[in-house]
Amino acid sequence: MTEHASFPETEPSQDPAERFRRGILLLERIGGVDFDGPISRLSRLSKDMARFTVEYPYGDVLSRPGLDLRLRQICTISALMAQASLQPQLKFHMEGLLNVGGTPDDLVELLFLSTAMLGFPIAIDSIGIVRNIFKERGLSFCPRKTDDDDGIDRYRRGLGTFRDLMGADPATFSAGVAHMSPELARWSLEFVFGDVMARDGLAKEDKHLAIISMLGATGNRSESLRLHLQAAVAGGVALASIAEAIIQLSVYAGFPAALNGFALFSAVLEDPLVHHPTTAEPHSAPEVEDAASESRQLRRSRGLAALAATSSASGETVVHSFDDVAPEIGGLIVEFCYGDIFHRPGIDAKTRELTACAALAARGAATDVTPLRVHIRAAIKAGARKEEIVETLLNMLPYSGYPAIRQAMILAGEEFAAI
Repeated sequence: MTEHASFPETEPSQDPAERFRRGILLLERIGGVDFDGPISRLSRLSKDMARFTVEYPYGDVLSRPGLDLRLRQICTISALMAQASLQPQLKFHMEGLLNVGGTPDDLVELLFLSTAMLGFPIAIDSIGIVRNIFKERGLSFCPRKTDDDDGIDRYRRGLGTFRDLMGADPATFSAGVAHMSPELARWSLEFVFGDVMARDGLAKEDKHLAIISMLGATGNRSESLRLHLQAAVAGGVALASIAEAIIQLSVYAGFPAALNGFALFSAVLEDPLVHHPTTAEPHSAPEVEDAASESRQLRRSRGLAALAATSSASGETVVHSFDDVAPEIGGLIVEFCYGDIFHRPGIDAKTRELTACAALAARGAATDVTPLRVHIRAAIKAGARKEEIVETLLNMLPYSGYPAIRQAMILAGEEFAAI
């Protein structure tokens, strides 16, 4: 490890009684009024597990001084969102973020980040949790409007955001996939950095640590995780803060995720270019530097047509589910998912919908239930026979196992019966 890596040593008391006391006090701050409800219910089944849940996560990890509680909750929420099926814990920690000084805007901005890092199903599922929290707390929330232009500056904005946030040359970033798919390379800048990362609702450090937590908890995202670790270091995020975010993965994603995160972090710190980066030329790709993006009106019109032709009412319900909290995410579903991707002629509509069904069934997460229902209906509308949908699901058995496909098959049966 390089001389630049300096981490403060912390030696909190390891006395079991002190660990529990420290943990329960912190749990009360995060959990609020019913902070001990889950622990009390758990203790009826396993007093040891209840004690472990207080001592290690709260008494050992979250009580460490390297991150403030708001930022720790942002990291926790990010890791839980990445795992896609931990809704009770996600709600608890979303409420916890508000309890320790976080804002409703913090929660909404994490939904935006999730669309780029984890996929839209996470945001589709989480919007209901956020809405319920706002309702239960009597919070009046006014969605922020961040982009008043017609969308033609998205690519240019993405280039600027990439340089500012990542501290690197976007041309180098795009080169990895541009030879295979110029569209993917462009969308990575237009959507990820032009639409999502360009938002100013979270500070740079917040974004970096949230993304590191999302990617670290997801697993098998080494190339992207290393890129964002490099950006965090180059951008001046304290090394100790990055280390604390990775330590916290051990609680919410397991020790393997944390150990893998530290392996990548070590590799980043040993890379001399991280500490002495070459300055990215502001016009490193002059042939595309001034390229305008398609207008929002054009993409929205195209997206609405694709939505009507495929998912129709069920898809529209998903889009409008964001109206009161984050309408811009609903707009991104129409403009990006349908207007940029689903309308493309490279594969026919039926094949596209069956592919979506296969992907969602194979993942089998709680966040995929609503999108799978939407795309089963869309597949039928596109001309797929029920037998073809069943075969599509069966084809996933060797890759996802019986529980996931059984769950998807039951869901498909419910959709068949409702049509």
